[in-house]
Amino acid sequence: MALSDDLSGSQLSRLVLRLGLGINMLMHGLVRIPKLPAFVAKSNAGFADTLLPKFLTTGFLYVLPFAELTCGLLILLGGQFSKWGYALGGLLIAALLFGTTLKEDWATAGIQTIYVIAFAYALRTIESSRRR
Repeated sequence: MALSDDLSGSQLSRLVLRLGLGINMLMHGLVRIPKLPAFVAKSNAGFADTLLPKFLTTGFLYVLPFAELTCGLLILLGGQFSKWGYALGGLLIAALLFGTTLKEDWATAGIQTIYVIAFAYALRTIESSRRR
């Protein structure tokens, strides 16, 4: 029997969501870590005209790739780990959304809002799958 024969459409949709969000977050972190100082410098420049102090954005940007990597790993591990990965992802995106709106970068804020919806939906599907 094929994998798709053993899984319902709902189960497959949760798998696709988990793989997509997990790989996305994992790779966000993984590609940034080897070039961390350059990533921080480039990203920090975008916050120069906001009310955020440089030490705060610098600290956040140094931690962000490791948090993204952790988030992706948790999601990909599945089970209870996914729940915490989705929650971490939602919190990370909320923090990014705060900074993005301070910069008045509304196009990026729109994309980040889609991530918020995806993480919220993923958390919701975990709860609904446990009730069955």
